Amino acid sequence: MASVIVGKVKIIATIGPATEKPEILKELIKYVDGVRINFSHGSPEEWRTRVTNVRDIRGDITVLGDLRGPGVRTGSMNPITLNVGDSVEFRLADKSSGGFVPIPDPSFFRIITIDDVIVMNDGRLRLRVDEIRGNNALLTAMTAGTIMQEKAVVVKGKDYPMPILDDYDRNALKLAVEVGMDYVGISHVRSSDDIEEVRAELRRLGGDWIKLVAKIEGPDAVRNMKDIVCASDYVMVARGDLGMHFDLEEIPRIQSSIVKEAQKCGKPIMVATQLLESMIEQPVPTRAEVVDITNAVMEGVDSLLLTGETAVGKYPIEAVQWLRRVASEYEDEVRVDREVLANLTDRLALGIVQLAEDIGAKIVIYSRGGRFVEAISRYRPRVPTYVGVSDEKLLRRLRLYWGVEPIMIKDVKDYDEGERETLNDLIRKGLVAKGDLVLLTHGVIDTYNDYSIRIIRI
Repeated sequence: MASVIVGKVKIIATIGPATEKPEILKELIKYVDGVRINFSHGSPEEWRTRVTNVRDIRGDITVLGDLRGPGVRTGSMNPITLNVGDSVEFRLADKSSGGFVPIPDPSFFRIITIDDVIVMNDGRLRLRVDEIRGNNALLTAMTAGTIMQEKAVVVKGKDYPMPILDDYDRNALKLAVEVGMDYVGISHVRSSDDIEEVRAELRRLGGDWIKLVAKIEGPDAVRNMKDIVCASDYVMVARGDLGMHFDLEEIPRIQSSIVKEAQKCGKPIMVATQLLESMIEQPVPTRAEVVDITNAVMEGVDSLLLTGETAVGKYPIEAVQWLRRVASEYEDEVRVDREVLANLTDRLALGIVQLAEDIGAKIVIYSRGGRFVEAISRYRPRVPTYVGVSDEKLLRRLRLYWGVEPIMIKDVKDYDEGERETLNDLIRKGLVAKGDLVLLTHGVIDTYNDYSIRIIRI
């Protein structure tokens, strides 16, 4: 396998038609820490093939599966093109041969009211509800655009009262367990109950190692932000749907609120959507996109997720290269609050980070559960931080944590041997060299009675 480019801010790329060819996929994987499989598009066979191909190239890469989530989509229909001011009928139906837009789910007609704004095509098409007659509604186009089949229908400012999991997403979860995915993103999450329901389904399927990413993207998620963030394992600022539910000028404030809440609750966080949107068509990003990425990095996010740029864009390799380049330039300038000390583990983690920074030592940890490593990462150490683990699932999970470089250490009996072998492996790889100062420790066990920190000059 070709050498992998690493950084403190982690990068995730969505795999799609633009990155499925082996030569493209092999090059892409050099620059990313994880890949995303979007369950909203394609078939289980395609998802399985993508995971297999990725893992054949690099077995230790993180894989995130993204659920479709509850929502309403148009039925089978011929495209309808609208100009500003045109009227169009939405009707409860599975399909249409013309003249109206079929909506297969009655939930749509239950929640809409007069003057509601309907948002489609990633926010580019907006329609106003003018008249409602049972399971029929008359809408007026506020912007020009085309309505096509199988497209999401968003009611601005409202969530659909639907179960978090349907049969489609249950089958996607089953596949995630079968192929050994590491994270699953919960789309359109509305409360911590939604997270617990997905967690219970994963346990039923035998996939309790899979960690859950709460996607904050709707009005209920923003209202219940604290409970959702603290119940999750990872948090995503899903700006695509946020931009359809909220006015665009509100998005930066919401993004900052989510990032701060995640940091306060000790949860890692990623930012997604339109990071490099222009690179779907162009080989170089805009200045505004570079500033957007820089702001996210300096706010202290753990990871950045590319969606359409690498799934369907013309320049997927250039996109990940640019994202890595910009993130690396500013990742040492992060602004995080180091005063939030929730428990003894956090206090120990902060103490280690500050000590290592003060004496210029590299941090080397051996961990079996990852909890202590997560706490170290939260305080954004400005020194190289390596963690040895003996479980491949834990290694892949930790790969998406800020500033942490996990390495596999096999066949060790205890923490002391794990520390020793981790350090030896780093020396063999040249990551720790003669003259380096190393702060050597291990993950916190059940008690703190035998906890130790060693400082070694190589």
